[in-house]
Amino acid sequence: METRHALCPAGKGNTQCSRLEEKEGGKVSCRFEWSTHCHACLLRGSCAGDGQKHRTLVVGEHHTLLQQRRREQKTDTFRQRMHARNGIEGAQSELVRAHGLRQARYRGKAKLDLQIQFIGAACNIKRWLGVLAWETKMAIRATAAVAGDLAPA
Repeated sequence: METRHALCPAGKGNTQCSRLEEKEGGKVSCRFEWSTHCHACLLRGSCAGDGQKHRTLVVGEHHTLLQQRRREQKTDTFRQRMHARNGIEGAQSELVRAHGLRQARYRGKAKLDLQIQFIGAACNIKRWLGVLAWETKMAIRATAAVAGDLAPA
């Protein structure tokens, strides 16, 4: 994007690059065109559509950064860093959806802090009761399995 140079699937460089800017949003992009190479190219069918005279490609101004970030996301270090975030995102989603953390019910920082602490405590108690219920269920299953094994046939 910075050099305004792109390659088509056949390895040919673009013949023209135009800078496009939207009037309303101010979004900047570049349109790459391959006008001289496409007529006799063997890959024309996969590059340009039926109604197109030549290949064109529109790329946003942050294309290079986007591609760099996508490559970074495939690394193991990125996955390790994001592993902790996945748990936090799930917890925050639960607090917002199930416990109403998105809206403050009272005015003032002290009351807001108290609301957040109560919501966190309620969520922790709910999770703790879920673990207790699961452990009880597993204990009952284990007892039933042992009793079933010891019972005469």
